[in-house]
Amino acid sequence: MVGQDDPRTRLEEVAIQIFAQHGYDAVSTGDVARAAGLSQPMVHYHFGSKEALWKAAMIRLMHTLGMRFPTNSAELKDLGPIDRLKVMTRRFILLSGYEPNLAQIIIHESLSRSERLDWLIQQYVRRGYAEFDTVLTDGIEAGMIKDLPLYAITNSIISAASCIFCFSPVVNKVYEVDITASDRVQEVADTLVEIVFHGIVGKLGQG
Repeated sequence: MVGQDDPRTRLEEVAIQIFAQHGYDAVSTGDVARAAGLSQPMVHYHFGSKEALWKAAMIRLMHTLGMRFPTNSAELKDLGPIDRLKVMTRRFILLSGYEPNLAQIIIHESLSRSERLDWLIQQYVRRGYAEFDTVLTDGIEAGMIKDLPLYAITNSIISAASCIFCFSPVVNKVYEVDITASDRVQEVADTLVEIVFHGIVGKLGQG
């Protein structure tokens, strides 16, 4: 993505990567400008402040993900709660594997409990959680899903689906497997869906 001719686009895309790696407080506008191969005044010309740059970068990130992984409720309307939840879970895993920067940024902002986190939640995160909550509620009311706290189920699924890719360097060193490779992302998706919906206990382990 980085390397666009448009300076504003280049700054936003570099900012996504740097804010994900280091967090907001550790990054200066000069850092972003240097990484983008531009001068610091270009940041202030296009954005005015670091906070405005951060928000613009988040808007670009979410727009890109929305275009690549569109949410189409119409395609799910004929599915029961379990199948809808499987589709949503798999889509979220694939989204997270494609762009692990999002989870890293949310982790940074959660640790600092910043106003930027409040903005992210209001603009994007709450909506995603609500979509999972709705499907889970349908499943619980239909007796197809255990009546467990929504916050615990939704957060467990979303955290597992997104944060696993934040640990890709650890997995790479321990197993020599790059889970961000396209075929491995699909393998992770298959595995997590299997664990969430069927567990890991085999036939011989039951009883």
